[in-house]
Parts: sequence; C-alpha cells; structure tokens
Amino acid sequence: MLQFHIYDEDTMTEDDFMGIVTIPLNVSQPPSTEWYPVEKGISSSNLHCKNATGELQIKYSASIRKLLHVSKGNSQMIQGNSKVQLKLSWEVEGDGTDMDTSCVSIDSRGKILMDESVYYGDLVNSNGSILHSGDETASTHGRRKSSGGTSEINEVITCNLPFIPRIVKAMYFILTVATPNKTFKNCESASILVSDVTSIQEGPRSLCQFTPCFVGEHTAMFLMRLMRDEGGNWKMTIIEDTDHTARDFGSLIPEIKSYSRDIVPNIHVDPRERIAIMRKGSAIRIADYCNVKGTIPERVVFGLAWDITNGVNIDLDASAICLDRSLNVVDIISFRKLRSDDRAIIHGGDEREGDEVGDDEKIYLYLSRLNPSISQVVFTINSYSGQELDDISKASCHLFDYETNIDIARYTLTNNNELDKHTGLILASFYRGNESLGSDENTWYLRIVSVPGQGQVAKALVPNIKNYLAQNPPPPAYAAPEPEIVVNAMPDDVPVEEDVVVPPMIPTFGK
Repeated sequence: MLQFHIYDEDTMTEDDFMGIVTIPLNVSQPPSTEWYPVEKGISSSNLHCKNATGELQIKYSASIRKLLHVSKGNSQMIQGNSKVQLKLSWEVEGDGTDMDTSCVSIDSRGKILMDESVYYGDLVNSNGSILHSGDETASTHGRRKSSGGTSEINEVITCNLPFIPRIVKAMYFILTVATPNKTFKNCESASILVSDVTSIQEGPRSLCQFTPCFVGEHTAMFLMRLMRDEGGNWKMTIIEDTDHTARDFGSLIPEIKSYSRDIVPNIHVDPRERIAIMRKGSAIRIADYCNVKGTIPERVVFGLAWDITNGVNIDLDASAICLDRSLNVVDIISFRKLRSDDRAIIHGGDEREGDEVGDDEKIYLYLSRLNPSISQVVFTINSYSGQELDDISKASCHLFDYETNIDIARYTLTNNNELDKHTGLILASFYRGNESLGSDENTWYLRIVSVPGQGQVAKALVPNIKNYLAQNPPPPAYAAPEPEIVVNAMPDDVPVEEDVVVPPMIPTFGK
C-alpha cells in the first residue's frame, strides 16, 4: 500500500496533522486518477486527527522493476546497443594508498586481449569503445577530503557495447591495491554504480549498484563480468571474489581464465602465467614472469609501438645502449648499427611512420650470448623526426618470449606530461644481478626508468643515462606472487529481487 500524510503549514508553530489517505497499489493497472477518502489515522499517536474529513484526488502509476542494489551472483541482461558506465568510488586513509581499476577483455578461447583492455597505463582500447577515466590517487588534485582525514576517489570505465570489437567475448572488471604493504583494510569504504548512459537527452539511468565487502588482508577483487551472448546482448554478473597477493591484473591471468570455464569449458589454466604490468620506477626479476620458473627464454624481444598523431607520421627509433659496471659504453645498437659486436642483440630495422600493425620496431636479445663485460642494456626511444614525445599517441613497449609470443612485461606511455618539450626517453634497463642484490650475474632484471631527455639519436642520451644510473641504484625487485592451484569459478546465478516502484508524478490535489 501507499500512504499519504496530510498536514497544514504553520509559520510560527509545528505543522498540524490533518489525516491519512491509504491506496492499495495495483501494479497491473495503467495510470489512474481517483478520489480517496481522508481517514483519521492511528489513534493514540502523533498520526491521528479526530476531525479529519474530505477526499484527496491522486493520480499514480506503479510498476515492478529489479532492485538497484545487487550482491554476489546477481545477474541481469543488458541490451547490446547500450553504452554502459561503471563508476567506482572509494575512500582511503590519508594520501598513501593507491588503488587501480581495470577492464580486462578475453576472446572466445579465453585468451587475454591486451589491446582491448584498459587500465591506469592504457586508457583506451583499440577502437575507443572502452575508455578509462585515468589513474586517481588520494593526492590527486581536486579529490574531496572528509573531516576524518579520508579522501574520496572516483574512477570511471565506459563501455560502448555496440562498438566493442567482435573478438571480445567477455570483460572482467578488477580493483587492485597498488601500494606495497597496503591492503583493502586501508580502504574506508567503496561503492560501485553501473549506469546506462546511452541517451544524452534523458541522462544516466542506473542499472545497479553494490558495495564490495572487503574482508581480510586482500589486495585485489574481481568486481563483475560482462559477457556477450549469441544474440549480441550482454550478461552482467557480480563476482566480488578477492585475492591476497596480486597488485595488478597481470598477476591474475590464471584466475581470469578459471572464471572463464563456463565460456571455454576446456580452457587451459597455467598457474604460472602472468604479465608484469609495470610502472615508472618498478623492477622485476625476469625469470619470475616466465612460464618455467628460474628460466629465461633463449630469445626475448623488446617491442615498441606507437600510433599516428593527427595524421602526422612520426619517426621514432628504439635503441639499446650496452654499459659495463662502471657505466662505460660498450656498444650501441640502433637503426644505424643493427647488430651488437657479440651478435647477442639484433635490431629489427627502422620503421619511420608508426603505421605498422602490432610492434613498429623490435630488438631481439640472446642474453646467454651477451658479452660478460656488459652489466646492463638500456633501452631508449628517440624522435628522429624531432617531434616532442608527448605529441605521440599511445606509445607502448613490451618484452615477450620470441618462441611463444607470450608477454613477460608491458609498459605504456599515454598522455605523459613529463615528455613535453623532450625528444628522447630513457625507457628501461636490463641489468645483471650482483652480490649486493643477493644474486649472481646470470640473474637478469628489468627496470622501468621512464626519464625524458633531449636528443634525436640514442648517443645523445648517454650523459643523461650515466648521471641517472649513478644517482639512482635499482629498486628492490617486485616480488611476483607464488603460483597456486586455481579453482575459482563464476558464482551461481542468484535471481535479482524485485520491488514495486512508484515513479514521481506531478500530483493534482482536490478537496
């Protein structure tokens, strides 16, 4: 039933109660206008008027819809022509906790589609149909701080469903705590709102909302999945499962594939499969991210890719500068010299326009053949055509196994303001282990430097490289999560509860 309480309006005293109108809701009938008697109300309470009389004319309409607030296992269908937006809001203690959202796409075989996934380092998929609003932290300018010392943070992922490439079968939405030694316990609260933003005129229409339940010292949570059906529509399912070790989605690939067993029943789940999603200043032990623990592939490849900006072809060059332990230059491999003296490093050749599909330039490394005097190999990017590097659209690099074509590590440069007015970039460094690192010289590490410089060729960056490496020793290598037996699966479907909804209307009153 629907109940109306009637009051008079008094300026100097409290409003007086004047009666109640009660309407039995009928969700099956069309909007109706009727006169309803005014009743005296509940005796011996504040809601009672012994002199109540008259009638009230009311027009109402009621319908049944699914409850907006959902929980683990709840599913609902979304039309394939919709534009869906997922907004994550959370509050963290102080400025020291960085949390990231990501949308990871897979194909019908369960393969991870990096070009169709978005996260803090890669904000747009291949055709712009999936957009990430950008990395937000508690120290980001303009974040609202509450009186309790917490900061409210928002990140938004928008999926324009009719334009998402057909190769995408499903998308997983993941939340991770990036800051070392921090967990969800440092998060005060969180909420997720999923809206249909297809209509500009009507504005956003809420599809559902839920509050993740952070229990224990966890660092990652699978929030939900969108899966495309045969008819082109999408099924949204709330997952809300956690992981206690992962700091980015690259360490959750076995779990993503395990969740996909209902899509690909015979999918192979390798507990060791992972990609190092790297940040500026981070370092990894390369063998930790290879399929066979402690073993680096015979040949690895450093690939560089970039997009044409505003129709202008930009000539970027990838180079490898070899240094000894005293930071003396041993060799430089670039478009001018395609092979190292020891034949361990081979440049794939110069690509001058940035319009190749996939990698635009590749550098091949046979680490076992490398001259023992070489302590590290520094990778650089130079704009040979002279354009500033911040004008380049979506430049990225990755390290992968030549034989299997499986990524080991990935780093993306998108809208990086630090590159403004610069034509060179000290991107990354391979370096050998030593006693100070607790490892022998056969242990190789990868470090992301990402420091801009000036120079249209690699040699021009050598002074910058020596100065930086002399003043900044390698950071501790990021500890990769130990592989575990992966048995997670999508939660059982739980029907979404329904409720009666009375949309607001402009009432007509009568006496």
